[in-house]
Amino acid sequence: MWIRSKLKEKGKQSFKRFYWKSVLVCFISLILSAGVGSGVTSRIENSFSSGFNSGINSIYDDYDYDEDYYDDYFYEEDLDEDAYYILDAIESFFTSGYFILFIVIFVIVMLIGFAIKLLIVYPIEIGKNNFFMGIREEEKTLDSLIFVYKSGQLKNSIITMFMKGLFQWLWTLLLIIPGIIKSYEYRMIPYILSENPGISRKRAFEISKQMMKGNKWKTFVLDLSFIGWQILSAITIGILGIFYVNPYVQGTNAELYAYLREDALQRGYVSSNELIGF
Repeated sequence: MWIRSKLKEKGKQSFKRFYWKSVLVCFISLILSAGVGSGVTSRIENSFSSGFNSGINSIYDDYDYDEDYYDDYFYEEDLDEDAYYILDAIESFFTSGYFILFIVIFVIVMLIGFAIKLLIVYPIEIGKNNFFMGIREEEKTLDSLIFVYKSGQLKNSIITMFMKGLFQWLWTLLLIIPGIIKSYEYRMIPYILSENPGISRKRAFEISKQMMKGNKWKTFVLDLSFIGWQILSAITIGILGIFYVNPYVQGTNAELYAYLREDALQRGYVSSNELIGF
């Protein structure tokens, strides 16, 4: 059985051997997978929000306001004047062209976010894993980040990662705990793809399930052991995370996969042809 402290020590040693490359890979991965996606969608959402508010305000301004009439009306009906106008503006919004605009922009934002997730986030995550697994043995270039794009197996990798995310989401809909359990069961899929991007979706799920059998709780505790570092990273506005914590975590996770991979090979859960090595 693997020991948490040993994995962390090996992970630390791996990324320190190629420190600046490790930091750069984590930083590029963060920018491409999180920064680009959230930045694009947030700008669209902000633009839409401004348009939405302008639309509501313009609808609101279109109403003729007869102060004496409305004062008498609200007095008789005992209604709040502001609430009346808000409800009236919302009702008008849903019966106007602004509602259609809302739907169109919402769909566009969702599609852009989905495309970024498929074409950038998933491949970069796999490439990052390829890099950290590789530096356990030798120096790797930054080309590892685009490993999937160069492999000719982009479509297969994207589909497998999409199904991983979909299954986790569906399990989470049932209850939070089953969703968390499944996330750990599928945890090794991005590493399996970083080694063999052409492997079938079904087989990738099977191998990850076998690797994590009996290891989910220990892996959860391994994640918890980094909480102190994550807090320090937050205190330093992410600076410590960029220059130490993120590479440290990635190096440790690579060591975990390396151990589980070797164990799976010895037990016959997987063949060397399926996991060809780095």
